[in-house]
Amino acid sequence: MILMAELKIVTKGSRYFIYIDDRKMGFLYASDLKRIGLSDGQELDDVAVDELRDIMYRRTYNKACSYLESSEYCGSEIRFKLKHNDFADDMIDRVIDELYQNRYLDDKRYAEAFIRSYCHTKGRKLIECELSYKKIDTEIINEAYEAFLSDVDYDEDGVIEDIIRKKYGSEDLSDIKVKSRIISYFTRRGFDLDKVNNHLT
Repeated sequence: MILMAELKIVTKGSRYFIYIDDRKMGFLYASDLKRIGLSDGQELDDVAVDELRDIMYRRTYNKACSYLESSEYCGSEIRFKLKHNDFADDMIDRVIDELYQNRYLDDKRYAEAFIRSYCHTKGRKLIECELSYKKIDTEIINEAYEAFLSDVDYDEDGVIEDIIRKKYGSEDLSDIKVKSRIISYFTRRGFDLDKVNNHLT
């Protein structure tokens, strides 16, 4: 006896969400349903279910690749974008695994690019915190910083001095209220406060 799976279709706007035995697989459009020949309540054998699952997977994968065409992302950001766009969790998991395997996603490469983008406006503490929030492993963050520092002539003291000159150059740095505002500014941005204080003495 061949076991059959029940197809359920739930309409939401122009999208038709597909469920197999009450498990969400993703969504199709009216043209897809017509082309494939699907209808609500239909029973599908294993071959038909696998074909439908493959269609859903390819659609999820292609959407993820379209995000990566325009910018570098980490896995958690791709996951958020796909989930926000109503793709199914199990499809998202499979897609992200494949993207990592193919190196379309690379946490160290992403972390290094992130560091390069923000090293002149944020301190290391804040950058590390933000990368951790994006679920980048601490060891990978440290490796990315080592790669960045070995490749770039970066001087946090110089960055701090440049920010103070541009943002507070016209103010009296000996004024305690000005110092307090400056320290608060650099604290929020994760800079080394000992280095900041060295520029205020």
